[in-house]
Amino acid sequence: MRHFKQLAASLSISLLALSSPGMASDKVITILTQQDVFNDYQKFIGQRDPLTLNNYGGTGSRRDVVELVLVQQALKAGGNELPIKIVKVDNSSDSYSRYIKEITTGSATMGGNSAWQIDLKPLADKVFISEPVIRNGEFEAGFYTTADNVDARLTRTLPDLQKLTAVVAESWKPDVATLESLKFSNLLKTQSWDSMVGMLFKKRADVLLAPFQPTPDLSMDLGGKKLVPVQNVKVGLQGSRHFLVSKSDPNGALAAKQLNLGLDKLREKGLIDKAYRDSGFFNNATKNWNRLN
Repeated sequence: MRHFKQLAASLSISLLALSSPGMASDKVITILTQQDVFNDYQKFIGQRDPLTLNNYGGTGSRRDVVELVLVQQALKAGGNELPIKIVKVDNSSDSYSRYIKEITTGSATMGGNSAWQIDLKPLADKVFISEPVIRNGEFEAGFYTTADNVDARLTRTLPDLQKLTAVVAESWKPDVATLESLKFSNLLKTQSWDSMVGMLFKKRADVLLAPFQPTPDLSMDLGGKKLVPVQNVKVGLQGSRHFLVSKSDPNGALAAKQLNLGLDKLREKGLIDKAYRDSGFFNNATKNWNRLN
């Protein structure tokens, strides 16, 4: 596992590499995302201009990717004229926490992906918190399992689901709260997404929570390993998700104001809802599934 100093050094290198020669850092809005999101974002965007997109589906599209587009569109709609630079933080076992920490310390102007309000409220002295981009109750998730787990795949009711073993990263507070409220007979807590997936394939756990995927069968491909959702059941994670802007960045206050103005305009046009639907995050295929909470 990399130490935070190594991560900070890596981020600094990325900032330098992505900035134009001679361009002062206070003349750029730097937007932070994770490496895997950036990789899919590049596949999704191709040669297109993210500021002019109004179709958010296709290769590479998913929630994190369309959020990286939405945040740029919102800044523009809110009046930003500074150039945008996307910077990356390496994926790691606690990349979500590190992603937030890099913004609170001012290593980037803002985040390109939303975070849970419950994680941001204690940081209100360090970051500006945007209007909700995912409102309370809108975040729906399925119970994903391995393709060969017959018992899990045949589950249709809450009593049968409760007999399975669920696994969750202990730092994912909304996920933990949701699973605990469902009263699983066995709920395992681990450190990371990779660990969660590993426990499913090692048969130590049966299900994990994950957003529905934009694939035809809603399946999730993890480097050749496939996860599929338990059919006809879903949950809503409580809480809202927001973008965060660093108060330490010289452009932070203005960027936060422009971001909120732009998000209001995008929502009025229906583009936020459309982006999440096009990406499969708001999934029409699961619209009528039984919501357990």
